[in-house]
Amino acid sequence: PYTMSGGTSFFERMEIKDVISYLRVISNHDDDINLLRIINTPRRGIGRAAIKLLNEEAEKLGSTLWPAIQSLIKSEDSPASDALKEDLENFVNVIESNRQKMLSGHGLAKKVRDFLEEIDYKSHLVTEFSKSEKAVRFKLLNIESLLNSMENWENDPDNYNANLFTYLNRITLLSRDDMDDENDKGKVNLMTIHASKGLEFPVVFIAGAEEGLIPHQRSVDENSGDVEEERRLFYVAITRARDKLLISACQKRRKMQAVVDCVPSRFLDEIPENLVEYHNPQEPVSDEKARDILSNMLKNLQKL
Repeated sequence: PYTMSGGTSFFERMEIKDVISYLRVISNHDDDINLLRIINTPRRGIGRAAIKLLNEEAEKLGSTLWPAIQSLIKSEDSPASDALKEDLENFVNVIESNRQKMLSGHGLAKKVRDFLEEIDYKSHLVTEFSKSEKAVRFKLLNIESLLNSMENWENDPDNYNANLFTYLNRITLLSRDDMDDENDKGKVNLMTIHASKGLEFPVVFIAGAEEGLIPHQRSVDENSGDVEEERRLFYVAITRARDKLLISACQKRRKMQAVVDCVPSRFLDEIPENLVEYHNPQEPVSDEKARDILSNMLKNLQKL
C-alpha cells in the first residue's frame, strides 16, 4: 500500500485518462462521461455545437448519448449536417471495429498500442503541445508505461482472466483515492526528490540511482556536463533519512520497447566508504537449494 505525494496520480494524467476513456467506451457504449471526453480527441470535427445537438437528441429519446449518435446519423429528419454525420459515423466505426478486436483473444496491450496508432494519438499530442517537445515525450513515456504494465498484468501466470473488463475493474481499484488517516497507516510514501524537500523519515529508499536518472541525462546535456545542481538534488534525497537509507540501481532497465544496460550513479562513489554497506547479487543457487527455499517460504506462508 502506498500514498503518492507532491505529484499528479498516474491515472489522473491527461493522456492516461484519454486511453482509459477509450477503453471504457469500447467496453460500454453507454458510458456518457468517458464518451464525451474522447468523442473529439483527437479532433475529428465534433465540437461544442455538435455536443449540444447530441445532448438534445439524447434528451428527446430519453437515452444515453450512443443511441443519440446513431439517431443523428440514420434518422431521415436528423438536424445534423452531412459533414457531422460523416464525423460521427467515423467515430462509431472506430469504436465498433476495435470493440470486436479487444473483446476477443489475447494480447490486449498490443491491441491498445495498435489502436492508438490507428487514431494517431501521437500527432494529437504533438498538436496540443506544439510548444513543448519535452511534454510530448513525457506523455508518450507515460502511455508506454501504461502499456508495459498492461502487458505484465496479462503475462502474470496467476492471471487466469486477462480480458478488457477485468483490466478496467483492476485499474478502478488501483486509481481509488483513499486518503483517510486510518487507511494511511502502514503505507509507503512515494514522492519525487523535489517533493521531499523539508521532510524526514526514519527509513528512505532511493530507487534508480543510475546514470541518466540521477544525474538526469537531460541536465547533463543542457549544462555541458555540469552536474552540480543534480548533485545538490541527490544530497537532498540522502539527507531525508534519519536512521537508514537504502539506495538501489538496476543492471538493466526497459526503455520504451528496448532493454538497456544501466550504470550506477557517479554520485554513489562520492559517499564516504565507511558509511556504505554494499549488497551485491547472490550467485545462482542449485535447483535443490531453490526447492528448499521455496518449501520454507510455503511453510512460513501457511503459518500466517
